Amino acid sequence: MTYAKRPTMARPKIKTEATTLKMSPEIRDLWERCAEQEHRSLTNMFEVMVREHAKKLCLAPAATVITAQPINPKNQQK
Repeated sequence: MTYAKRPTMARPKIKTEATTLKMSPEIRDLWERCAEQEHRSLTNMFEVMVREHAKKLCLAPAATVITAQPINPKNQQK
């Protein structure tokens, strides 16, 4: 029996950052229920809510900052 290959998910082009949030249990419950109702992860629901609120305030994302990577002396060209 042959199975079809599942398509692989594309990786984000920009690295994500981990953040810790403190909130009341009531807000956490609302956040979870909103995400569940829209079939979203908590992370995705948070991103959608922030983008919608920023749009109401006429805010656009700042330019992406690219940080310089430390140079490894072993890989340096001569």
